Amino acid sequence: MVELTVAASLMTVLFLIGWTISNSFVGVRKTRDFETAVALAAQTVEAVRAARFQQIGATKDIRRDTLVGDFNSEREVYDSNEGFIPVVKIGRTEFKRELSVADCPSKIGGVPSGLKVIRVVVSWRATEDGTPLTFETVTTQADLW
Repeated sequence: MVELTVAASLMTVLFLIGWTISNSFVGVRKTRDFETAVALAAQTVEAVRAARFQQIGATKDIRRDTLVGDFNSEREVYDSNEGFIPVVKIGRTEFKRELSVADCPSKIGGVPSGLKVIRVVVSWRATEDGTPLTFETVTTQADLW
């Protein structure tokens, strides 16, 4: 009888350890997905900061030769290797990255403000239950060139 009690106790402990480890993997996966989303948003913001102000463009008038056009299109020449693509698949998770740029209005008539609002939205679905998740960052870029 004692042997059965000890065996049942050991089985319970092993089950609890396995359950704990299994749940920690789910937490690690969620954290990895959020870290990936933050990294994709940071890559976008750094690319905008590195570009000349005139090359950034704006969402309302997307041209092919602007950074906004490159981020929102997979048809660019370099997108098969190095370009910025709007949908990135890492593991089983598909991240959709959207860049929008708006010119800030000037308080002085006839003089451009030289300021753009940069909004990056990265969205994906959680792998464990399919819940839609979003990471958004907003910054500004001034015309320093």
